[in-house]
Amino acid sequence: MYNDKINNLSTVRVLYVEDDLETREELQSVLENFVAELYIAKNGREGLNLYREHRPDIVVTDIQMPEMNGLSMAADIKAINADQPIVILSAYNDVEYLFRSLELGIQHYITKPISIERLLNKLCDISEQLNWVHEVEKSRKLLEQYKLLVDAKAIVAKVNLNGTIVYANSYYCNLSGYSEAELLGQHYLFNIETGQATLIEDLETTVLAKKKWQGVLKQISKTGDTYVVDVTIVAIVNHQGDIEEFVALLVDITEQFKKFERLSIGLEQDLIQQNHYLREYESAMEVGTLLCVIDTTGTIISANQNFSALIHYTADELQGNSLCQLVQNCDEFKAEALNKALHQGHSSMIVNIKDKKGEQRVLSTVFVGIHNEQGDIHSIMALSQDITEIIQLHEEMIETQKELIYILGEVIENHSHETGSHIKRVALMSELIASKYGLDKEHSTMIKIASSLHDIGKVGLPHELLCKTGKLSADEYQIVKKHAEIGFNLLKQSEKPLIKMAATIAHQHHERYDGTGYPDGLFGADIALEARIVSIADVFDALCSKRVYKEPWPIEYILTYFESNKSSQFDPQLVDILIQNIDEILQIRKQLSGSNA
Repeated sequence: MYNDKINNLSTVRVLYVEDDLETREELQSVLENFVAELYIAKNGREGLNLYREHRPDIVVTDIQMPEMNGLSMAADIKAINADQPIVILSAYNDVEYLFRSLELGIQHYITKPISIERLLNKLCDISEQLNWVHEVEKSRKLLEQYKLLVDAKAIVAKVNLNGTIVYANSYYCNLSGYSEAELLGQHYLFNIETGQATLIEDLETTVLAKKKWQGVLKQISKTGDTYVVDVTIVAIVNHQGDIEEFVALLVDITEQFKKFERLSIGLEQDLIQQNHYLREYESAMEVGTLLCVIDTTGTIISANQNFSALIHYTADELQGNSLCQLVQNCDEFKAEALNKALHQGHSSMIVNIKDKKGEQRVLSTVFVGIHNEQGDIHSIMALSQDITEIIQLHEEMIETQKELIYILGEVIENHSHETGSHIKRVALMSELIASKYGLDKEHSTMIKIASSLHDIGKVGLPHELLCKTGKLSADEYQIVKKHAEIGFNLLKQSEKPLIKMAATIAHQHHERYDGTGYPDGLFGADIALEARIVSIADVFDALCSKRVYKEPWPIEYILTYFESNKSSQFDPQLVDILIQNIDEILQIRKQLSGSNA
């Protein structure tokens, strides 16, 4: 797998900007063995010129350089291409630059001294992301081409919410005999032959319910001739679920209808019944490219070539087997997909399928019930889109955000001289307490990650105060207390849930349960639960650890301290959880014991 990732770099063009000759030559000698093209610059000005000339796939840059620094160059590059992947190389003490890089939307940050393996892994990950983005863009353009193809070959009209025709392509104009100017602004029923009131009522009821309507209508051309069309009408909804307009696709079946009338003289069946199943299947097949037909019990009746090829089975191997044997979340599939399709006529869900090779595919699937002429569902079509790579890309972006937060936590820890993995221990202890409190895994994990930034405000404090070995004066203590407000102000502008949680924790983790804490004197449950949890983990690990101003406390003293401060400094319920799970808490300290642990 690692070799495959490294091989991906052979198609990537990289711009590397570094003012230090020794570092530049060392990395150049490594990178030029892996990437397709390597452009080298010794300052931001040269780097920007090379970027404008070659438009590389990835930019790797130092920050502090003469003439133009790395962040100024990155800002100009982002102005040219906002999506340009940029990797920042810098030392732990470049905190202000790190914040500036985050503001610029730079998500890749590697601290010096540079690990060649870490840099190559980062470039491999970015290369994979670029490949995914290119595939998504390719799919988007393909969909646009399909749309143009449909518009070029099909009879298409659009109607607004008032029933007024707002678009008619040339094929519709040719069929009706009217020009586009004559059609626009007309009510869609203006040329409908009389005697079809029941059909029209069913049509309007169906599409206003946001369901697809199909049927045969007779219309009158400009010359007075009657023509017959097989019509499919769907409502186009916006992201809020409101109907924006209606799109009608028509097929001219005038000749077929005339032939049927001649053949069906004396017979009771009509054309709608004869062509019902055909229209249902043809319409459903247009919805997606991966097609599997199942019966009402979930047994596979048939599968098209695309579906079979995706999961590496033949159609014969699939036929007669239950779809549940492939679906990972079988119970959810039966409840959410199969039963809803049987009772409501359609359903949709994200389906996880394991293919013949044992690999998992993620499909966005629509289940459409196929009705017989009596209106009963006799089979269900499953029409899917493979979104596996999109899901992987999303998860990769989430992991990148987590990595940036952890790196920032390490920077804070280094800046405030809290060595010994304090940040990591507080994170794991917070996660454990949250889980024991009853929060779900997702919430507990968010608290673990967000807790890494609880002391981010310390980057705004004087370095000498953070390193002071003696007791702080009253004035010095007032300055140190400002780190809660500083941290909150650094993070509060973000709309991302994880960063919003981190802002709250940074702001409130020094509040006390009795209302005597800082900065706002919040009381009891007015303090966010996440901040109450992190406060306990932070104080516990601090008391256990050696600091420049104190020796570690014995565990018996620490537990007595927490018992004594229940309901005053700490949430009593959370203190009980800490004490009840003290063995697991101490195991975390043992696993992550640092030099001052």
